[in-house]
Amino acid sequence: MFTSVSNVSTSTAATELLSTTSTTTTTTVTTSTTTTITSDFSLNLRSASTGINNTDLVGVSSVPLTSTVNSLVTPVMTSSQLDRLINKWSLQVEDREKLFLYQATQVNDWDDTLIENSEKTTALRKGVEKVKLDQKRLEKELSFILSQKKELEDRLTPAEESVKDKSE
Repeated sequence: MFTSVSNVSTSTAATELLSTTSTTTTTTVTTSTTTTITSDFSLNLRSASTGINNTDLVGVSSVPLTSTVNSLVTPVMTSSQLDRLINKWSLQVEDREKLFLYQATQVNDWDDTLIENSEKTTALRKGVEKVKLDQKRLEKELSFILSQKKELEDRLTPAEESVKDKSE
């Protein structure tokens, strides 16, 4: 890029560089969204302080120019705007609090209903278990009665036949 500058002080080179204008400027814009700007120029620098007539050619070629602008905009809010926002948010909080309390009341009612129904279900289950036990007890008693009936029939049948035979 830069060739070395011999026998020239830095301040002299900077002064000479600032006062020199570009001899050739070429601008190239491509068809895509990328824009490239290049400049080709040469400087003939002479040493002013040393008295040497040495001239060095300093050349710059194909220097792309890229510009980035960063802006940070901080919004300014007045106290009345802040008060309006606080009031708006306070109203929203109150509305949401009312909705929350309404829904909490509904959930509490549902919870009470579930507890009542759970107690009723438990009572019904206990009642069904009692009925099942009573049914088993009755089935055993019925079975006992049927066995006694059969035993009684078995004893009565020969007695009836003997009475029948005697009466004939």
